[in-house]
Amino acid sequence: MKKFLPFLLSCCFIITAFSSLQAQTATIKGQLTDDKSGEPIQGVNIYLSNQETDFSSGVATNQEGQYTFRELAGGNYRLKITAVGYQPSTKQIALKATETRVLDIKLQPIKYQLSEIVVSHTEQDVPSTTTIQRIEADEINNIDLGTVADVARLLPAAHVATNSRGQTILYLRNSADRQTAQFFNGALINVPWDNRVDIGFLPSSMLGGITVSKGVPSVVYGTNTIGGAVNFRARSLTDQKSQTELKISGSSPGLGGASVIHMGTNNNFSYTTEVGYTKQYDYKLPDGATTPYSQPSNETRVNTDRRNANLFFEGTQQFENGARLSASLFHVDAEQGVAPESNLDPSQTSVRYWRYPTIRQSMVILNGRVPLDSDTRLRGSAWFNRYSQDIYQYQSVDYENLDQTQADLDLTGGLRFILEQDIGDGQLDIALNTLTTQHELTIVPYQNNSAQADSNDTYGQQIYSLGAEYTFPLSQDLIAMLGLSYEGSAITNTGPWENQGYENYLSSTLSLSAGLTYNISEQFRLRSSFGRKPRFPTMRELYGGALGKFVPNPNLKPVTAYLSEVGMEWLGTTFSSSLTAFLTRTYDTIDKRTIQQGPNAGKEQRINLDGSRILGVETKLTTTPVEQLSIDGSFTYMYTRGFFQGDPRKLDEKPAWVGKLNVSYDLTNRLNILSQTEYTGGIYTRTEQNNFVLLPDALIFDGRISYDLFQNNQSFSGGEIFFRVNNVTNDLRVLQLGLPGPGRKFLAGVKVQF
Repeated sequence: MKKFLPFLLSCCFIITAFSSLQAQTATIKGQLTDDKSGEPIQGVNIYLSNQETDFSSGVATNQEGQYTFRELAGGNYRLKITAVGYQPSTKQIALKATETRVLDIKLQPIKYQLSEIVVSHTEQDVPSTTTIQRIEADEINNIDLGTVADVARLLPAAHVATNSRGQTILYLRNSADRQTAQFFNGALINVPWDNRVDIGFLPSSMLGGITVSKGVPSVVYGTNTIGGAVNFRARSLTDQKSQTELKISGSSPGLGGASVIHMGTNNNFSYTTEVGYTKQYDYKLPDGATTPYSQPSNETRVNTDRRNANLFFEGTQQFENGARLSASLFHVDAEQGVAPESNLDPSQTSVRYWRYPTIRQSMVILNGRVPLDSDTRLRGSAWFNRYSQDIYQYQSVDYENLDQTQADLDLTGGLRFILEQDIGDGQLDIALNTLTTQHELTIVPYQNNSAQADSNDTYGQQIYSLGAEYTFPLSQDLIAMLGLSYEGSAITNTGPWENQGYENYLSSTLSLSAGLTYNISEQFRLRSSFGRKPRFPTMRELYGGALGKFVPNPNLKPVTAYLSEVGMEWLGTTFSSSLTAFLTRTYDTIDKRTIQQGPNAGKEQRINLDGSRILGVETKLTTTPVEQLSIDGSFTYMYTRGFFQGDPRKLDEKPAWVGKLNVSYDLTNRLNILSQTEYTGGIYTRTEQNNFVLLPDALIFDGRISYDLFQNNQSFSGGEIFFRVNNVTNDLRVLQLGLPGPGRKFLAGVKVQF
């Protein structure tokens, strides 16, 4: 809490720093409409400023899309418009002292709506009963040489941690492993063998936005979504014929990379291509890091290097009848080291001396939306995912002599179909989600650095859900939602376990959901939701040994969770905020233990707890007190507790406090400074003796300054040069026992658009 105090004080100071506005004498008014449909757009934030007089003000459009600025002085003004689902727009206005200027503006819709999986009910503008949050392209652009993990850290109540396997995993509201569904352009990118995806090797350069659904998951996301659903959207272009962007960056300690993106439009066809490459050497240790074992260097963290190359293409065709079809392909080729657990004495227990010499993920995705008639629409996705990785286990920290290797190959095909039917003033969604996957596992032991006989096993699984969800008005301001789905999992191939009485694993159940939204005014909204959802064990949890680190447990039972949340939202012109209280009660929670005795002593095994409970409060605010200053902050408190054999216990690596604060300020028209702060505290982690110890709190400051290179330049549409410092104070963040995070890092780079 000592580190949290300055964070809280800085939040309070910035939020209360508002400027008083001076009334003036002229008028600017007009209407905002959709450039494609011609329909008015309501609730759009419009900011007006005059840098000569330090004047700024903001309004929101009404139900007719109209806006008005009154009592203005004459002078040169800048009008800035931002709206979810539309390209930002900026207008320069020379206003006379007694003039009434009528300025009607058409906004260009963003074409990446095709890849949205959020239940937005865009046809009838029905609000969601659960928590929906977004990160847009301008925020992602400020993550330099970054990955999806760096972007995900911006999300409220998000905890991003790298585990002892070297995987970087996203947890929302202290959800457990394998409970969050993650999509790219509407296709599930989780690898079903483990139902996780390492977002630390997926590049952020190809992202155009992120949409997150928390709380009670919609039926459209399928099963295994207790922890929420995240959709990563690709970048696209709408307002130009073509655009090329080149970005080159470097850092100290050693990190470098570059990306090239080309986007274009031709009549009703748009496309995006991207190529990127990054390479990082071992990162620097922060102040206060304790690494008593398996750490040869006092300066850099051993075996934390990585390399990443990626390729992406997407093409979208829009038809005259309103139908849209998109095809995309992405391929990632990476390698990385895994930092050894430096709290473990290798003479007493086994330590992961791992490297991933090869990590490859390739996906082909088709998605689309077809209007069947004026009240019916069909949208969906089909995809094929090929994921492969090699794990090399070495005998010691010198990483020279092999102990054994493991080769994983996952082949997955999936389908998602959602039928949207307008019924009166409500909407019925019928959703089908299904995937089938095969996992091939090859283990080769070594002796005297020579390969021995290998083992080859094949596993298979099918996951499916069929559900319906009806959202309808009970009155003009009160909206209700009811949902029901049938969800199941079938292990179709259990590898060597077929000869041990585990021929298959079948489980299915019903899921329920309900919610209410009450619009008190155009700005103020209340919402609540409740639901019951399952999470089925993965093949790795049931049968995986992790190169001798784990003892399989084919008797694991599926998890059942009861989720609820109550929230309020205020949507203003210069200030927006939300407050959400949530409770998750889980039965048969899957956790792990370290075996203390017998032939498997020192190894871990996954087990079912009696259950667990997570109770929390999430707050979020966004404000623009003046046009030059933008503040986005969140703070979440979570109380977590597990229950095992009737006794309460801690839950592993679940923070009690998570805070985020992002402040952006335009010093001039061309110079911007950005501050990003993240606080985590109250994290307990399990020892080899199955006891729990408290990790130190962490307060991480990142800073960035950028300069616009080509403002009003006819040859270039944009560009900047930037300088960034991550972990300015070189503070210690412990991800798990023996796994300190990176210390201070300096980055610099340049971006050019033409």
